[in-house]
Amino acid sequence: MPETLSALAERHMASRDGLPDAIARALREAIFEGLFAPNERLHQDDIAQGFGVSRVPVREALAKLVTEGLAVQRLNKGIRVAPLSREDFQDIMEMRFLLEPHALRLSAPRLDNRDYDAAEQILEQVLPKGLGTEAAMLHWEFHNRLYGKAERSRLLSQISSLQVAINRYVLPVWRAVGLSADWDDSHRDIVTALRAGDVDTAARLTGDQIQHAMHRMIDQLPMPSSTEEDD
Repeated sequence: MPETLSALAERHMASRDGLPDAIARALREAIFEGLFAPNERLHQDDIAQGFGVSRVPVREALAKLVTEGLAVQRLNKGIRVAPLSREDFQDIMEMRFLLEPHALRLSAPRLDNRDYDAAEQILEQVLPKGLGTEAAMLHWEFHNRLYGKAERSRLLSQISSLQVAINRYVLPVWRAVGLSADWDDSHRDIVTALRAGDVDTAARLTGDQIQHAMHRMIDQLPMPSSTEEDD
């Protein structure tokens, strides 16, 4: 069961991050877990009160969410959770398909057994965490461990942004229909190919995973709402 916003606030505010970053992480997770619905207004005063802070760090946190595409600024309607759409989902997944196999090809020559072992250890933690935000973060950590030696900071930053954006779509589908039957094996197959020095197969498997997920999930996504609440 998703945590309440107050529980998220308490957990994230206990971190050593600065206030805006801690609030942004809590709000980000609240959006991923469905505590805020698409198009729902994010009231600065209510959030500030819930976190026990002034409006200033809340304003900065909301600006981060807008930059990430998780929230949108509406003229005369404040900041709202960004709407969901199949078109947006497909756009994100197509960009992932182009960028992630490329990042893996660049990174692979610099990977070694320590990287493969670490990736597999991360993967082992995913399923025990259930199908929530923590599992999703570990999932991305697995992939990013394999992309991390690409030495292309702009490329990796773009991939990270896409991973943040796709969580809003992935997590509800995970909770509704679960993971695909071969989810764990398909990830381990990537590492197996890399250990064998078969970068082409590893890159192809990465792309295949993304395309399979896109086709599997797109019909599960809700149609975008044509109206917004004026709360």
